[in-house]
Amino acid sequence: MNTGRIILDFQLRHAVRSRWLLLYGGSLLVLTTLLIWFGGTAEHAVVSLLNVVLLLVPLIALLYGVLGISQAREFLELMLAQPLERRVLFWGVFTGMAAPLALIVPVSFGIPWLLGVRQLWGVYATLAGGSIALTLIGTAFGMAFALRWDDRLRAFGMTIALWFLLAVVYDAVILVLGITLRDYPIEHGLLVLLFLNPIDLVRVATLLQLDAAALLGYTGALLQHFVGNIAGIMLTIAALLLWTLLPLALAMRSFVRKDF
Repeated sequence: MNTGRIILDFQLRHAVRSRWLLLYGGSLLVLTTLLIWFGGTAEHAVVSLLNVVLLLVPLIALLYGVLGISQAREFLELMLAQPLERRVLFWGVFTGMAAPLALIVPVSFGIPWLLGVRQLWGVYATLAGGSIALTLIGTAFGMAFALRWDDRLRAFGMTIALWFLLAVVYDAVILVLGITLRDYPIEHGLLVLLFLNPIDLVRVATLLQLDAAALLGYTGALLQHFVGNIAGIMLTIAALLLWTLLPLALAMRSFVRKDF
């Protein structure tokens, strides 16, 4: 077994034994079950579940990324004292942290979905893939912040600020721009802004598969109008892949240059 696999195995074992991870998965399982069984129609349950995913998943991933680095500093210092390439150590640590966190989300709402919804599998695949992407993005950003600032409180503050900006402020800015500049041809500019927010990308990609045009929002309606549903979904998937690579590159760069 090579060094990378040893590190990955250690991180995976540590993550699986984490009580917080089990609490996270159990809470999602219970919440999804309640939404599906008591949320009305399948479409209504999906919309409610989507809101939970968009708000909760990136926040947990950001905080988990910060905690993972903060609590593993002694382990990282010990490993870096060995003749070990930093990139190998980074991928082992990141994969061991992010993989269980990313997979537990689609599993937690997949079980009630299989038992209660039993339809809209394309929507489930999009929502599952979106939750995995948001988890990877959030974990990578959290790791980058923890590596950039040794002060845990400051790193936590930056993660909360980023989550608040993408989950709350972004929609308000789009709404204000749409109202203020409604007499100008700003549609293409607002459409570009859609791709600057991975949370909104997951929301739009999921809602494009439902008969819920009123919930798409301004940017989602523009995407549907200009490129259609199928092309819009493909564009959002490509943008999410780019969003996943960006924080990974930032986190790796910080890890390679970090003086522990």
